[in-house]
Amino acid sequence: MGLAQTNGHPLARELHFRIILFGLKVLKHSGSDIVSLWKLKDKILTAALSWFKHAPRWSFGGNRLQVKTEDKIIGDVMSALENVASIACHSHGPYKSLQAKQDLLHILLENERSRLKVWLYPLDPDRKHYISQSTGNRNLTEEAKSLLRLAWTEDTGLAIQLASRFPSAKLRNEIRWLLLNFPDKVIGEPSSLEIMFGAALPADISFQLKYLLYWAPVNPTEALTYFLPAYGNHPYILQYAMKALESHSIDVRFYFVPQLVQALRYDTLGYVERYILETAKLSQLFAHQVIWNMKANSYKDEDSQIPDPLKPTLDGFMETLITSFTSEERSFYEREFSFFNDITGISGKLRPYIKKSKPEKKEKIEEELRKIKVEVGVYLPSNPDGVVVGIDRKSGKPLQSHAKAPYMATFRIRKTRARVDPDYAPHQKLGTSSPDTSASDVHHEPYEVWQSAIFKVGDDCRQDMLALQMIAAFRSIFANIGLDVWVFPYRVTSTAPGCGVIDVLPNSISRDMLGREAVNGLYDYFISKYGGEDSIRFQEARTNFVKSMAAYSVISYLLQFKDRHNGNIMVDDAGHIIHIDFGFCFDIAPGGVRFERAPFKLTSEMVAVMSGTHHVHANGPGSSGGAFSLPGGGSYSPTTTQPYRWFESLVVKAFLASRPYSTKLSHIVSLMLDSGLPCFKPDTLKNFRDRFVLEKSEREAAEYMRELVRKSYMSVSTKGYDQFQLLTNGIPY
Repeated sequence: MGLAQTNGHPLARELHFRIILFGLKVLKHSGSDIVSLWKLKDKILTAALSWFKHAPRWSFGGNRLQVKTEDKIIGDVMSALENVASIACHSHGPYKSLQAKQDLLHILLENERSRLKVWLYPLDPDRKHYISQSTGNRNLTEEAKSLLRLAWTEDTGLAIQLASRFPSAKLRNEIRWLLLNFPDKVIGEPSSLEIMFGAALPADISFQLKYLLYWAPVNPTEALTYFLPAYGNHPYILQYAMKALESHSIDVRFYFVPQLVQALRYDTLGYVERYILETAKLSQLFAHQVIWNMKANSYKDEDSQIPDPLKPTLDGFMETLITSFTSEERSFYEREFSFFNDITGISGKLRPYIKKSKPEKKEKIEEELRKIKVEVGVYLPSNPDGVVVGIDRKSGKPLQSHAKAPYMATFRIRKTRARVDPDYAPHQKLGTSSPDTSASDVHHEPYEVWQSAIFKVGDDCRQDMLALQMIAAFRSIFANIGLDVWVFPYRVTSTAPGCGVIDVLPNSISRDMLGREAVNGLYDYFISKYGGEDSIRFQEARTNFVKSMAAYSVISYLLQFKDRHNGNIMVDDAGHIIHIDFGFCFDIAPGGVRFERAPFKLTSEMVAVMSGTHHVHANGPGSSGGAFSLPGGGSYSPTTTQPYRWFESLVVKAFLASRPYSTKLSHIVSLMLDSGLPCFKPDTLKNFRDRFVLEKSEREAAEYMRELVRKSYMSVSTKGYDQFQLLTNGIPY
C-alpha cells in the first residue's frame, strides 16, 4: 500500500482514496488467516491515515464534478470500511488497536467529507454534513482527543493536524504536552513550533530548544518573528531563524525587505544584519531595495523631522553596505540612485507651481524630463525586473493634490522572458526545467513595454506597500488552491521619507472618471463598452468583474480598507475592479470618520453589473437596493440571480481559503507594528485575527461570511459615505 502515500495535494485526493477503496475490497475477499488479515488491514488503515498528516486542503480549481467525485469516493470508503469493520478487530489482544485505528480514520473521513460539502455547497447551509444526528462536531472533537495518543504513535504529523481539524483548546494543550516531552519526534514538522511557542517564548521551554538546530525550516515571515523581543534573543532560536531564512531563494527575500529592515530593531547579536549583507552580495538589486527601504524608515514622518530610534542603526548599516560594493557595483549604485533622484526631484521643482494652471505645471514637468539622461542599466525601483531604455518626454502629467506635487510619467522598459526551444519541449515538466533541458535550450527573449509611474514627494507610501504586500500574499493563497478569483497587487516602493514610486495600472480608469464622463452608473458603462447583456464580451467582462469583486471584498474586510470612494476604485479594460490607495486600513479611518460601517463596499450599481437589467431600471443607480415588486405581482431580488450567487459563493470560498493562513498573515503584520505607521493601534493584531473567526467550524464561517455580504449590500452607510465624498471633494458616486 506504499502507493497511497501521496503528497497531500488536493488533486491527489481522489486517487489516494480510490487506492484505499481497492485495498478494502481486496481485504473483504481475502482468506481467513487472521494474522494475514490483520497485517493487511493494518497497512490499509495506515495508508488511509497518511492523507491526514498533511494540513487540510480545499479542493483544487472550480470543477464541481471533481469535488463531487472526491466526496463520493470518501463516502464509498466509509461504507467499505463499515463492511470490513469486524475483520481482524476484537476488543482484546493485539487486535484491539486496529479498532481504535479504524475509529480514528472514521472521524477524519467524516471531517474531510463535511469540509468538501461546505466547498461544494457554500451557500446551502442545509447540506451541512453527512454526520449522523447522534454525532455533532463536539463529539468528534471529544473522540479526536481520546484517539490523540494513537495518532501520535501512527505519525506525529497526524497528531498535529488533529488540532487544525478539530479546534479545541484542550486538544491543542494535549498536543503541546506531547511536543514538549518528545521534541525529537517532531523536528520534521515546522508547524509544531507555533503550537509550542505561541506569540512569545513560554517559561516551560528549556531543553527542547537545542533540537531547533535540526528542525525543518518555517516560512520567512515566521522565521523573522523569532527576532522579536518576545523570544528573548535566545541563541538557539536566533540560529534556527537564520537557518530558516537562508533556506529561501533570493526572489522570496525581495518580497520581505520591509520586514527584514524592521527586524534590525531587535537585532542585538547582528544576525539579521549579516543575513542582509550576505543576500546583498548575491544580488545588487536586493541591496538597492534595502537601501531605499532604510531611507524611507529613517524618519517617523514624511517631512524628515522626527527620526526613528532605528535611524543610527540604519545609517551605519547603509554605510557598511555601500562600502562593501566593488567598484563596478558602486558605479551601478551611483548611476541608479542619481537617475532616480533626478526623477523624484521633479516633484520638488513643481512645488512653486502648486497654485498655477495644469498646462503650466505640465510644461514644467516636460522641461525637467527633457534634462534627464537615461544611463545604461538604470531601472524604476518598482520594476527591478526591467531596465529603462527611454522616457516619453511628453508624458509628464501633474496630479491633483492640495499641498503636494505628485506627477506621472511614462517610461520604456526592456524586460526578458525565458523561452524554451520548442525542439526540447517534450522534456519539459509542467512549470519546471527538467534535468533534460540544458541552459542552452532556454532563450531569453527581450521585449519592451511602456510603464507609467507616479512619483510622490511628501506622501508616506509605506502603508500602501504593506497593504499590497498582503494583497500579493492573498493572491498566492488563492492561486495555491486554483480558486478562480482575481486581484492585482500593483507595485509601490518607498524610497525616502515621504517619497515613493507607484506603478500605474495599465488600461484602467477610476470609477469617478467614469462619473465625470456622465456615464449613468457602472452597468451603463459596461453596456456601452462591451455591448448588450447577452453579448459574449459583456458576459466575459461581468465574469471578470465578479471574480475581482469577490477577492477584493474578502481582502477589504480582513484588512479593513476604509475611504473606499470612487476615486480609488478602478475598472480595467477587461472589466476587473481594482482597489488602489490604502492610506486607511486596519485600525485607522479618514479624519476619524467611523460611519463607513459596511464590512466592504458593495453598492447597488456593483450589484447591477452582476445581476442585470431588472435591478437597474427598477432601482436606478445609487439606490439602496433590496427586493421590489414587479408589474403583475410577485417580487424580484437582484441577489437571487445566478451571477450574484456565484459572487457570493466565491466570497465564501475566498474567506474559507484564507482562514488557514491567518497566522502567516499575522506575522507579516506583526513585524511592522513598531514601524510607527498610523494604521496600527494596540489591538490591531488581535482585531485582525478575530476577523478570521477561527473558533467557528467551516460551515459556521461560511454562514458568517454570507451574513457580511448581506450587511454590505443592505448597508446604507456606504451610500452616506459616497454623498459625504461628493460634498467635500467633488467626487461623484
